[in-house]
Amino acid sequence: MIKPLLLSISFALPLSVLAQQKPDSTARNSGYRLAAGILATYQAVGVQAELRFSSRFALKAVGARSLDYVRREEHGGAGIGLLTYYLPSRHPFLEPLVGVGGVYSWYHWNLLGGSGTLHDLNVGGAFGTNFCFSRRFRAGVNVFLANGFRAEYREGTMSIVGRRLLAMPTLTLDVLL
Repeated sequence: MIKPLLLSISFALPLSVLAQQKPDSTARNSGYRLAAGILATYQAVGVQAELRFSSRFALKAVGARSLDYVRREEHGGAGIGLLTYYLPSRHPFLEPLVGVGGVYSWYHWNLLGGSGTLHDLNVGGAFGTNFCFSRRFRAGVNVFLANGFRAEYREGTMSIVGRRLLAMPTLTLDVLL
């Protein structure tokens, strides 16, 4: 898990720093109000929507489904809400961003004749860069961070036993409306 994180940080961070030099007065895509798209990580896929309410701030909502379960009838996912800030950029095709917000996640388990669903509400954040390759489309390389949970099967039920930092390199593709 550390290698994908380091690889994505080493790719996304220099682009964000490069893009912060001498801000341009208007970014190529700053005129859009809504964006809708898809995202993928090494362990999840999802959809996202964004409402841009100023030239630098937006609200982003994400729904994701996890793919890393090994037992049948096991599944989980997350709903994520982020306040996103777009850093100034002198390059009209780069949109560096940082965000912070809340994460609701669930994990449905089915083990040894028992089943149930764990729910968790916590904090998360993201940083990265979007590449605006036309007025209506962009692609992004981002890293999403969350204060996730560890679950273990104990005494006939599944319970949350600890916390762990989740770092997920994420690829996105958006349509700007």
